[in-house]
Amino acid sequence: MSETFDCRSIAEKFKGWAQGELTRLPQIPTLATVLFKPRAQEASIQYRDLVLKDAARLGFNAKKFEPASESELWSLIGKLNLNSSISGILIFYPIHGSMPDEDLMDLVSPLKDVEGLHSLNLGYLIKYKKFLDAGQMTKCVVPATAKAVVKTLQEHGVPIAGSFVSIVNNSMRVGKPLGLMLENLGATVVKCHDKTQKTDLEECVRRADILVTAVPNPDFSIDPRWIKKGCSVVDVSYQGNIDVVNAREFSKIITSPDNRIGQVTRALLFVNLIYCAKALNNSASATPILKTLAP
Repeated sequence: MSETFDCRSIAEKFKGWAQGELTRLPQIPTLATVLFKPRAQEASIQYRDLVLKDAARLGFNAKKFEPASESELWSLIGKLNLNSSISGILIFYPIHGSMPDEDLMDLVSPLKDVEGLHSLNLGYLIKYKKFLDAGQMTKCVVPATAKAVVKTLQEHGVPIAGSFVSIVNNSMRVGKPLGLMLENLGATVVKCHDKTQKTDLEECVRRADILVTAVPNPDFSIDPRWIKKGCSVVDVSYQGNIDVVNAREFSKIITSPDNRIGQVTRALLFVNLIYCAKALNNSASATPILKTLAP
């Protein structure tokens, strides 16, 4: 029988760190949650509500915004960027608007980008840059879901350097940044997506020392018989891409539906919020790039 990733305990560890850092800040950070009302998905609403509950429990301030039109959404982001009382901005994608989500991500100030999806923050990830300043006082922010996968693997002692990793997702929020993070840590990474042929998908899954799947489609599933003996399996999807019961026969360690990695993602959002708050506090006296980015 394979082990189970204890995502709950990992989440509590990072929430505890974030709470401890609150006492070292001049003021309590405020998170602005932005849900585009016209096309709000049930999963996004549930996720937003969980984030708000976490904020209240941990002692952070949080405000919810529900713009009713695209013009209102764009205007709101600009106002939040300039609002000195807002430390971080969290937008619930996908928006499915006239502006591509990738462009909308760049409207958020990089210093308030708690999801690390602005092109500048993703660029730092490509360069494996960890700090914004030479004094290493201001941490770079990276996408929370991808970071949650990496931290979960590391906390359970799963070897990353030298491992062959197959990621079944190529999104801006999960697959792309996760691939970069794991490559930075010495893994060989291949990403599969909706255009990947089934035979190629099977081959990639069979080769994987680490398998990460995050397909937001309830009809998608990975045959557990493809899983390599001793593989570490992380199912990020809410619906579940893998039959965990049957996959346990092959995997060494695996996520469980009753102990989801999403709780680690939410914990790391507040870690990122701490980083954003510190970046804003340090921007006046830090490097020229911080001065340029300060809202």
